[in-house]
Amino acid sequence: MSSIPPLVLDVTLHDLYTSEGGGEDITLAYAIPSAEVQMTTAIPRANKFIYQSPACPTNDSDTLAREFLQMIPQHCGFLAGNMPLIMIDLDPDPDAGESSHVRNAENRRPHQADAHRLLDGLTPHQRAELTFVSKPSDIKLKQDHRLAILNPMDCFLLLPHLVDPEAHYEALSKRGLAFSGLPSPDTEIVDTILGPNQISDNELVDAEVQRMISRIRACKIPFVIKMPQSLAGQGTFVVRTDADYTNAIRIVELETRRMLRQLSPQNSHMSPCCLVLQTIVPGDAVALSFFVTKSGRAVFNACCTQLIDAEGNWVGGFCDYREQDMLQMLYDHTVGLIAAYVHKLGYWGPMGADIMTDADNKQMVIDLNVRMTGTHPLGALKSHFQKRGLNVVVLLFSLMLTLTRDEFGKEFEEELRLGSIVVNAWVHMRGGKTSMTILILAAEEKDQLDAFVKRLNVFKLPEH
Repeated sequence: MSSIPPLVLDVTLHDLYTSEGGGEDITLAYAIPSAEVQMTTAIPRANKFIYQSPACPTNDSDTLAREFLQMIPQHCGFLAGNMPLIMIDLDPDPDAGESSHVRNAENRRPHQADAHRLLDGLTPHQRAELTFVSKPSDIKLKQDHRLAILNPMDCFLLLPHLVDPEAHYEALSKRGLAFSGLPSPDTEIVDTILGPNQISDNELVDAEVQRMISRIRACKIPFVIKMPQSLAGQGTFVVRTDADYTNAIRIVELETRRMLRQLSPQNSHMSPCCLVLQTIVPGDAVALSFFVTKSGRAVFNACCTQLIDAEGNWVGGFCDYREQDMLQMLYDHTVGLIAAYVHKLGYWGPMGADIMTDADNKQMVIDLNVRMTGTHPLGALKSHFQKRGLNVVVLLFSLMLTLTRDEFGKEFEEELRLGSIVVNAWVHMRGGKTSMTILILAAEEKDQLDAFVKRLNVFKLPEH
C-alpha cells in the first residue's frame, strides 16, 4: 500500500485548552454512558447520573461497548493533540477464548491496536498520549491533573474533574435549557412530584407515570417530546401525525417508568426525572460546534447540516467549507449567548448547539451538546481538505462495514493517499471480520460527494 501522509489538524483540544494560559493539567477520559445496558463488568449501572435512550437501535452489550467505549472516544480523542487520553478496555471475549493477555506484536489487544493505529495517522506532535485502563478505578492521574470528560458518569466520580460533574449534567439537561434564558421554543416542563423514598411503591409510580403522560395527551399536534438526558437524539420524539403520537406515547410511557425507578437520594436534587414538551419550529436545524475558553470566549469550529436516518437517529453531518465564514458571522451572537450561559455554570471546553430559525427570523436554541460533538472533526480538517481542492465534506457516523481496516485500506488506497477520505474512528467487531467506523469523505462538489458515499455504501452490512 502506498504511504499515507500524516494528517495535520488546524487546531487541537490541547491548543484550545492552553490558549489563555494554563490548561496543561488536563487529562481526557473519554467514554459515553449507556442508558440501560451494563457495557462491561468495569462500569456498573448508574445511581447518580442517569440517561435515557429508548430509541437505541441495540441492547447488545458488546456492540454498545465498542461504540461508547472505543469508537466515540477514538473519534473525540482524534482531536486531542499532545495531551493525556484515557480509554477503558473492553471485556475479554469468552467465546473466542480471549483473555486480557491476548495481544499483538506490539503487546496490544485488538481494540487497543485499533485506537493506536488511528492516532498514528496524525502528525506526531498532534497525537494524544493514549493509555488504556481495565476499569476507571485504575486511572492514575499525573500530579494536579483533572479529568475532562464527555458526559458525567458515576464511575469517574472519585477523580478530580475540570468541570463540576453536577454543573456539567445541568448544562447537558433539556430541562436546564428551558430555564437557561437562551432563546428557545415554548417549553413545558413536567417534573415528577415523587421523591426517592416513594419509587418502590408500584401504585404510586403507576399513578405518577399517568399524571406525567397526561400532559402529553393535552398537547396539540405538532409538538416535540424530549427526555431530559437523552443520548444521541434517542429520547426525542417529533410528533407530527396521529401515528407519531401513538408511537411516542407507547415508548415514553415505558421510559418514564424506567426513569422514575432511577430516582435516588444521590440525584433527586438535580431534578433528573421530567418530560420536556416543546412547540415545533418549522425547518431544519444546523449543528454548530465551538470551544468555550477558560474566560468564556467562544471559538467557532464549524456549522453543519445534520444527517438523520429514517428512525430519527443522528448518523452524521455535512458542511460546505465555502460557507463557513458567512455562517460564523450569522450565528455569532447566539453562540456568544450560549458560551456565556455554560461558562456561568462553570463549564469550559468543546461543545455544540442545534439551532433553528423561526418564521420571524429569530434564532432558537433547540439543544445543547455540552461536550465534544459528532461534527467537531470537520472544522479541524478544513485546511487539510481545502488545500486539496475539496470544498464539501460529510462525516458518516457509526457505519457497520463488511471490511477489516486492512481491506478498507486496499479498497480505498488512492483516496486515502490523496486525502479525500479520513478515518476518524475504527473498531473491529467481535471476531475481527467486520467493523464499526466513523469516516469523513470530501469532494470538490456535492454531486461528486454523493457518488463517493454511494460507492462506500456497497460495503455496509446489509442490516445497517
